[in-house]
Amino acid sequence: MRLIAAGIAIAVACSGSGPRLVAPGRDGDFAPSITDAATWTALAAHAEQAALARVEAVKTVFDRDAGTLYFMQSRRWPIHFDFAMRFLGAGVDQRLFNEREYGAPDRRFVLGTVTHYLDQQRWTFELVASDTLDLETTSRVFAKIRGAVFFGDHLHYRPIPATHLRELVRARALMPVVTSEELFAGLAYQPIELGEAWGYLRIVPAGAALPTDLRPYDIVVLGTQPLELPPVAAIITDELQAPLGHLAILAHGRGTPNLAVRAASTKPEVLALDRKPVHLRVEPSGYTLVAATTDELARAARSRRGKPPAVRLDVRPAGLLGLADIDPADARFGAKTAQLARVAHMGIRTPRAFGIPLEAYVRFLAANGLDRRIAALLADAGLRRDAPRLRAALDELRTAITRAPIPRALTDGVSARIAIALRGTSRVRLRSSTNAEDLAGFTGAGLYRSARIDPASRADLERGLREVWASVWSWEAFAERDWYGLDQRKVAMAILVQESIDDDVVNGVAITGNPYYQARPAVYLNSQARGGSVTGATGNEVPEQVLYYTYDTGRGIERISESSRSRGVRLVSDAEVQRFAAQLEAIHEEFVDDHVGTARAVDVEFLVRADRSFVVVQARPYTLRWTGDRRTPR
Repeated sequence: MRLIAAGIAIAVACSGSGPRLVAPGRDGDFAPSITDAATWTALAAHAEQAALARVEAVKTVFDRDAGTLYFMQSRRWPIHFDFAMRFLGAGVDQRLFNEREYGAPDRRFVLGTVTHYLDQQRWTFELVASDTLDLETTSRVFAKIRGAVFFGDHLHYRPIPATHLRELVRARALMPVVTSEELFAGLAYQPIELGEAWGYLRIVPAGAALPTDLRPYDIVVLGTQPLELPPVAAIITDELQAPLGHLAILAHGRGTPNLAVRAASTKPEVLALDRKPVHLRVEPSGYTLVAATTDELARAARSRRGKPPAVRLDVRPAGLLGLADIDPADARFGAKTAQLARVAHMGIRTPRAFGIPLEAYVRFLAANGLDRRIAALLADAGLRRDAPRLRAALDELRTAITRAPIPRALTDGVSARIAIALRGTSRVRLRSSTNAEDLAGFTGAGLYRSARIDPASRADLERGLREVWASVWSWEAFAERDWYGLDQRKVAMAILVQESIDDDVVNGVAITGNPYYQARPAVYLNSQARGGSVTGATGNEVPEQVLYYTYDTGRGIERISESSRSRGVRLVSDAEVQRFAAQLEAIHEEFVDDHVGTARAVDVEFLVRADRSFVVVQARPYTLRWTGDRRTPR
């Protein structure tokens, strides 16, 4: 029979014959020890759901009542409960099993994992983040495992539970320890966006300018990470990436395979393929990059793009409304403003802000004849096919926008609204809020410009408005929309006018799901210290990465890496992670009404102010895609 628990299908077998022993040349369910590499291979599964890449793992069960140790055949038994239920008489209630065996001090079982990090040749014993097992018992089980494996002299304990990390000195006194941060620092391969691509390999060496002729069928190898990148077939970087930085978010939104391989641009096997057609496959356990044919490239190009998202153009007059007064379903203020209004309506802290509607932009264009100029540009099929001429025409259009006069009534109204709604603010941010960004299927991350202004200066206000409006027609934004097939005639810019938060000590991005494993519900936070950035991270600017697991039967924090700028100091404490995670879960419930297969989630940008309060500055749809072993096991 089959039981459904928390949306996960679980195979249930009646107890009967015991587990079969793994032996040379014979398949089985477990081994009592791992005496050689052949036994490890017979038991191990590629842990594609791990946050760190190129990992093999063997699940372990230590039965404290019987004093028996089981190394599970982890391809067949990826979940401890299934093995314990089938062979050890653990019962059929998974919720009760999890509550007891991960949380009770008098539990019968200690449930762990022995992990092999292939690139670093490190072996670890690990518990799940929500496990409350005390350190002394952990060390005794560690000693039993260490004595039962052929690599025992090299085995370390990786402390994941928060209580063990807080007692790191005592943990080191009890057993050899390696931390998540140490493992992350040794990564040679970092898969960001899984998938495969065909294209021409283009190598851009470190320090070289990004070519202006990159095409959607190029696979780029980047010695230096740019902040912006036009649509390409795939991305390979020499340096580790911020997993929720703009480059990664753009690749995710486009479905573009994306990975980091240290010094990729200098590897002989990569250099040998420069400017040639290639096939790239990115997987959790590794990547392949091989020569391809032009026919394969042509077939891939025909199936590359899906249905474009709809662009809603609503230019009815709306006034200058505050977030509390904007209906989140109102398309007149652009997606960014409407979605932040939805967060504000929930009572979650957002910046003081109000919106300038799309209608103001349209009225500005019409007053200066720029609407006719844009229409002519879009109607010129020859220009659209000539990239250098199109780029020059867009540059000229933006210059014209930045020099055109703004109707006096608009600037008077905005100035008056700033004086009331943002009273006491010495600096104000004008943030892009087009109807062609933050959409399901099109994030537009980093495409448009924001401006910081002095609210006391009319000239500076006008400069900022023009700068944000003009960014609609940058080459990067135009090319991105064109690649997706968006209707360029309907694109318009609203503006979110908000207080400039200048006392932030941490900036970050979170997504309301676990990108690494569908069966482990979590929220995922990337945080960076002031002076650095998650969204605009440069190469090897590593954020603090935290997975907060949201199981009903046990919550826990897994810290993946520390910030490269924090000098070992945590940017967000465990208690703060828990408080903010509750807000993230509420945002998820508000924005998302299904969580299946390919799930919708929410991408949330936040700041931590000097008083340690969290401020949400952006929320937008995010699609989680799980493939292979990252999907829920059946």
